[in-house]
Amino acid sequence: MSKFLCIFSTAISAILFLVFVLDIVAGVPFKKANSMFDIIFIVATLGIAALSVLCLLKQK
Repeated sequence: MSKFLCIFSTAISAILFLVFVLDIVAGVPFKKANSMFDIIFIVATLGIAALSVLCLLKQK
């Protein structure tokens, strides 16, 4: 179950990363409302993905 949660959180953070990168590049979901928030959320999603991967590696 814990491996599933690590993989799930990595996948969700990857999806959110793509959403915020698309917002900066093309303004698709949020019409470039605030680029500073996009950058903060991109950094946060990368941090969550890194922690999830490290947790998954410790599970093995």
